[in-house]
Amino acid sequence: MTQQKTAHTKSQQPDRNKKKPVILAGVGFSAIVIIGLGLFFMLSTTRESTGSETNIPVAQPDPKITQMDAKYLFVGTTFWGRRTNKNARASELGVKYPFSQLDTLERNKYQAWIGGLECPVTDNGHNDSEEEKIFKFNCDPDYLPEAAKYFTAFLLGNNHAGNQGLEGLRTTRSYLEKNGIQYFGTPKRTGNDPNDPEHANDEADANNCGVLALPVIATLDDGKTEQLSFPFGFCSAHGVYGVPGEDYQQNVKTYAEVLPTIVMPHMGAEYKTSHDQLRQNIYRRLIDLGADAVIADHPHTVQDSEAYKGKLITYSLGNFMFDQTSNNEVPRSAAIEGNITITASSEELEKWNTLGEKCLKSKTACFEMVKDANLAKPTIKWSYDYHATTSAGNRITRLADQADQTSIGRRLNWSTTLAGLDK
Repeated sequence: MTQQKTAHTKSQQPDRNKKKPVILAGVGFSAIVIIGLGLFFMLSTTRESTGSETNIPVAQPDPKITQMDAKYLFVGTTFWGRRTNKNARASELGVKYPFSQLDTLERNKYQAWIGGLECPVTDNGHNDSEEEKIFKFNCDPDYLPEAAKYFTAFLLGNNHAGNQGLEGLRTTRSYLEKNGIQYFGTPKRTGNDPNDPEHANDEADANNCGVLALPVIATLDDGKTEQLSFPFGFCSAHGVYGVPGEDYQQNVKTYAEVLPTIVMPHMGAEYKTSHDQLRQNIYRRLIDLGADAVIADHPHTVQDSEAYKGKLITYSLGNFMFDQTSNNEVPRSAAIEGNITITASSEELEKWNTLGEKCLKSKTACFEMVKDANLAKPTIKWSYDYHATTSAGNRITRLADQADQTSIGRRLNWSTTLAGLDK
């Protein structure tokens, strides 16, 4: 029995020895796989760190501005006091009343609306006798949130913006700022204005020019667009009781040397349907001083237009929002559409946008900032169209019908004017 056991034990040993090479081979293969994977990941990591893989994102430069474009609407005399206010207060629409049909002019197509505000905006209320007999106007401030939905800026250089005295003018500016509406111009008189004796001595408010930071649509070199800001010079030329003084005119020259500049005079013979020689001489000189265009109101009727040295002059846009309805002329107006393309180097366009953003925050220091930047004026191409409006019957401003559109076009002498403008 002892021999059998020993034999059995010996017969098992060779079997265990035969399995060792198999186990060692398996361990060796696993080690090779592990080492190979390690080398693969090491090489992959090295390639990623050196950026040699084509699918690794590379930082792209910021898109650059290639040009700026905008569409602006210039409108005539605007006023929601007196009889318009009475209509509004009696209506269920309340302060929305005079603005309730302005969407017929497709506000969303424009980057900005600019018009002449022919009243101070104060809490002084209304005095029927003063408003009807001596034309001392006031506009209530609770209309401004509605106005701000449409208007980007108001001209204050007219014969009624100072009707509530110097304090009323300052209150007007304050209310406009609170509602995000820019403004320019001064009602400082140039002649014997009996309605505004206090403001006549306000030398601090004598500057008729200012800077408006208007929205523009920038086209980028990646094909996208975005809304930016661009600073423009805007000047008033209040000449109802005389003519704008030499200081007014030289201010236009000062601004036009630095900025693209629009002049919006407030003067002319009331209720006339064509301009006179005096206004023609003044408006042409403003173009000679460097203005890009002269767009005027005050006569309460639409007058003609002309091209002078390739630039647009309109002599009166008429009543855009006013309470007069006594005849067919006074409820009508011409709203001038100005389309612009601004070209300069990408670097300079960026700098102009930066100035526009700064001007939105610091109105008083804006012109000095623009001068200090010492940028060359960019090239601006202007093109124009017009739209007839009416407030006949109910004192609610709206787009006029085709008959009025055609009639206003003839009054403007529009086809001749367009033919003479710079292309």
